[in-house]
Amino acid sequence: MLKKMNLPNKLTMLRIILVPVFIVFMCLPKEWVWTIWTAFGVFVVAAITDFLDGRISRKNNMVTKFGKIMDPLADKMLVSAGFILLTGAGVVPAWMTAIIILRDFFVNALRMFGSDKGKDVAAGLSGKIKTIFQLVGVVLGLFGLALGTTNVFGEFIASAMSMDILTLMVNVTMTVSVSVAVIATIWSMVDYIIRFKDDINVEE
Repeated sequence: MLKKMNLPNKLTMLRIILVPVFIVFMCLPKEWVWTIWTAFGVFVVAAITDFLDGRISRKNNMVTKFGKIMDPLADKMLVSAGFILLTGAGVVPAWMTAIIILRDFFVNALRMFGSDKGKDVAAGLSGKIKTIFQLVGVVLGLFGLALGTTNVFGEFIASAMSMDILTLMVNVTMTVSVSVAVIATIWSMVDYIIRFKDDINVEE
C-alpha cells in the first residue's frame, strides 16, 4: 500500500505512526530526562510532516481523497495525544482538552454526513488555523516540561516575578496559543455545523 502512495500521503502515514511513539516516550519515567526531550522531538517531527504534506500536495496538485480523509485524522490523533498527556502532566486544564477532543468527535460525524452527500470534506480555513495553534500550544507545553521549569497554563499570572525570562516567555506563549486554540476549536465547530447542516436528514 505504501508503494502506491504519493509523498504527501506517506508523510501523513508517518505522522500516524509517530503518535504511539510519542505516547510511549511521554509515559516513561520523567526522572529519565531524555524521555521528555525525545517525546518533544518526536512531536515536533510529526508536526512538521503536517506542514509539509499539505504544502507539497497543493503545490504539486497531489491532493487525493485518501489525503482529505487521513490528513485530518492524523492531525486529530497527534493533537489529542498531546493534549491528553499534557493534561495528565498538569500543564493544560482538563476542560480545554475535553473541548478539543469532543469537537473532533462531533465534526467527524458532520463530515460523514457531508461525505454521504458527495461534499468536499477537506479541512476548511477554521480547521487549519485551529490545528496550527493546537500544535504550537502542545510544542510549547512539551518544551516547558523538557526544560524542567514550572509550566502550567496561566502560571505566569501568579508567578511572573519569580520566573526566569525563558520560563516566562514559554509560559506566556503557551498559554496564549492554547487559549487561541480553544477559541479556534469552537469557531471551527460552528463553521462545520454551518457547512454541513443541510446534509443532516434525521428521517434517513
